[in-house]
Amino acid sequence: MVSGIIKPLQSSLIKGKEINLRHIDSSEIDKVLRLMNDVELKGDFARTLMKSPIKLKREFELNGLCSESSETLVIVNQSNQVVGTIGHFLTMPYSTARELGFSIFDSNNHRKGVATEAVKLLTKYLFQSQPINRVQICMPVNHEACEKVAINSGFIKEGVLRESIFVNGKYLDTCMYSMLRSDFENNT
Repeated sequence: MVSGIIKPLQSSLIKGKEINLRHIDSSEIDKVLRLMNDVELKGDFARTLMKSPIKLKREFELNGLCSESSETLVIVNQSNQVVGTIGHFLTMPYSTARELGFSIFDSNNHRKGVATEAVKLLTKYLFQSQPINRVQICMPVNHEACEKVAINSGFIKEGVLRESIFVNGKYLDTCMYSMLRSDFENNT
């Protein structure tokens, strides 16, 4: 880096074959927030709870949605257009385990491997950059697309958490899938 010149955001990509992961740029925070809060884009399985624009913007200004306990990234195509989000957060205050959450906004990008590639990229990044032993993904029991992403990404089903999330006025059971560091190392 040349003195006094800030590196462009593109240099901080987690690069994949079809998509890349990066932090949200300040010029796109409003658009990403709108997409994150669009109830129709969430589908039948995602929590419909909307994020506070003021709170999210305040957190973005404070830390760029990147902290010790959580991080939100955008999934971008090769043209650098936002197609979704993916993030990770601490599962419990006494553990280093991380849970992943992801969303692909446009249905034209569904069933094309976008979410699977994003999960694989973020999982690899976490195991290679953090002293963690476990990454997990939870999804409603009938969310076949999300379950396929977990399986295709090498996660192993552990069990079902009874009525653990509230979606569209109902409590739903969730499946928990995980990958341990040893699983990751044995598959790379």
